[in-house]
Amino acid sequence: MQRRSSQYYHDTNGVPLEDGRTHHVGVAKGEVANRIVLVGSSSRAVTLCSLLDGAPQFSIKSHRGFETYTGTFQGTPVSIITTGMGGPMMDFAVRELRHVVDGDLVMVRLGSCGGLSPEAVPGAVVANTPGSVRIARNFDATFEDESDANYVISQRRAAPDVALAQRLAAELARDCDVVYGLNASADSFYDAQGRVDANFRDCNGNVLERLRARGVASVEMESFYLLHLAAHGTRIRAATCAIVAANRGTGAVVEKDAFEAVEARAGRAVLRTVAALPADVPPPPPAPRETGAELGSALRAMQIRLGMRPEGATEADRKRFEDEDLDRPYGR
Repeated sequence: MQRRSSQYYHDTNGVPLEDGRTHHVGVAKGEVANRIVLVGSSSRAVTLCSLLDGAPQFSIKSHRGFETYTGTFQGTPVSIITTGMGGPMMDFAVRELRHVVDGDLVMVRLGSCGGLSPEAVPGAVVANTPGSVRIARNFDATFEDESDANYVISQRRAAPDVALAQRLAAELARDCDVVYGLNASADSFYDAQGRVDANFRDCNGNVLERLRARGVASVEMESFYLLHLAAHGTRIRAATCAIVAANRGTGAVVEKDAFEAVEARAGRAVLRTVAALPADVPPPPPAPRETGAELGSALRAMQIRLGMRPEGATEADRKRFEDEDLDRPYGR
């Protein structure tokens, strides 16, 4: 019998392990497939498990709230994993899964979201083919009025793997009403998503208007982090989609039965996507070396983006850099 270690975990400066299992997700090598569907809730995981070829061949619930189910879909090994809510939980999942799975990874998130565009009606599925931006509370702001400084929207979007995102959108369109649009991941459910609460001085009444001005179609809390980590990780392809639970502009909310029906149809589309797409990930091209002149130009651009005013800079320069950055994805 293997003796259990008395230490809380091992490797304080890497991925902590407890007897070979990751500290948060709770999985070890050989337990997770290379093709992974990430969901936020336990009920959604149960729905997707019902679509597998049979009962999951492996399952585990970690003491940190993650659930992992591994089985096959159309004969292909897949894992369905719950991440809970928010960026930190997604960070745990992506990093720890990358640690225990050898080879290429394909990751698709099926989440729920609020619709911002008129087309993102309750029950539709937003396929984030352009990717996602991030919005977060600025803790250095004074929150004395509804200033744009209160909430920071990332200037660059995190982009999905193009082929994977296109395949996902096509599969979703077979069974669901699909909207193709940019997502925004907020660092909270309340203030950074523009929910107004008189008990707190959030000064966030302009948040949704600012997001719509950026072309955002959906808002949730996780997709940006998955796409950003995949772009900066090793051999990870990722794409995201989310079911619209409510439209934030009209206030319309999906019926529970209708949501569950879409969940099953979208879940099958996501499983078809990860099962069918080849997992090979070509290595990214090396970054070009910048010349001294290019570095000087980049420094001046960064100063403008940060609100500094180098000699000759104008407000039009700042706006131009904002527009350019939004169209420049991370890593893809």
